[in-house]
Amino acid sequence: MVRVLYFFIGSLLIFAAIAGAYSFVMGALGLGLAYYLLRGSRWIKNDGNLFPEISLPTVEHNDFEVISEEDDELVIRGSVQALVVNRQARTVANLKRVLCSFDQIKSIRIRDSGANNDGFQRGYTVSLSLGSFSSVTLGESGDAINASSAAAKLATWTGKPVIS
Repeated sequence: MVRVLYFFIGSLLIFAAIAGAYSFVMGALGLGLAYYLLRGSRWIKNDGNLFPEISLPTVEHNDFEVISEEDDELVIRGSVQALVVNRQARTVANLKRVLCSFDQIKSIRIRDSGANNDGFQRGYTVSLSLGSFSSVTLGESGDAINASSAAAKLATWTGKPVIS
């Protein structure tokens, strides 16, 4: 029975290819019938979809890393960006431009993104809070201790409190 069905589906595809050269409507009709026969046979046998369900991989959060620490300059890398903290100029910059001064920073914030049911692990975001609606995000980590140590390092260099 399956071979006969595949024969008819193949015949419809050949018909659609030939008829499509002369008439777009007949070619589309032949392809539609072939598709309907193929899907109909799968529905009758309850084989499910042609494509299997794709499961999303779990997200690995990047950790923070101190690139360099000198007398007047700290370079720390997160999953979002690298920040250059300069004590002498009292500024925080990324690799392109100055983002803020120490006076604009209200606090260093650690925010828990929480775990969800989709298999994503818990994440902790470290950012410099500049006010009610403005912040500079360093990155996210799956490890609370790593996020806390990065926030503590930024707090030591900027002199601002850490808030969770």
